[in-house]
Amino acid sequence: MERSTVHKFNKIAKIYNTPIFQLYYLWVHKVCINFLKDYIKNDSKILDVACGTGIFLKKISGEKNNLQLSGIDNSEKMLSVANQHPGLINFKVASAEKIPFEDNSFDLITIIDAFYYFQDKEAVLKECSRVLKPNQYLFLFYMGADILPKFVMKEIQTSSLLFAYNLEEYSTFPKMKDLKKMAHDANLKIVVKKREMLHRFILLKKQ
Repeated sequence: MERSTVHKFNKIAKIYNTPIFQLYYLWVHKVCINFLKDYIKNDSKILDVACGTGIFLKKISGEKNNLQLSGIDNSEKMLSVANQHPGLINFKVASAEKIPFEDNSFDLITIIDAFYYFQDKEAVLKECSRVLKPNQYLFLFYMGADILPKFVMKEIQTSSLLFAYNLEEYSTFPKMKDLKKMAHDANLKIVVKKREMLHRFILLKKQ
């Protein structure tokens, strides 16, 4: 994740949990939890990458019994907010390109509305694959900017103070054929994909 992006989230950390920021995520978290409900089991070990203030992890904490939840994020200030009420969630300041967990640690990894921030997306997929248990799942949810014309992306960015990624990152959004190749190289396979509004839901399974 670029330093400028980390700096941007550090600046808004104190107000990130306020309604003006979270209105969008009320919908995001609801649809993501609904998508994942069949993949979250009792005793599952779950990692949320780029977890921010940990709201998504806190929402899924009651979905099943004895969930072991962890979150990583590059923003120390976002995690400082998360740690004000951590519950039983393990939060760590860390990069998605260097996940600080052992091989074969997790049953499910989630990256919610953050995949486009990562400069080295292939490295992120390989790290997620490394820490996933065999035959377990990585879930990606992100705005499908790869299917929108560039002028539309520019209009969205200039009209929204909450749109955090840089327009220059547009070219790094993987198209589906590229994502499939990246996944294959990371020993992952896309097993479910769907689109809702402007967003993609991608479920990948470690082979």
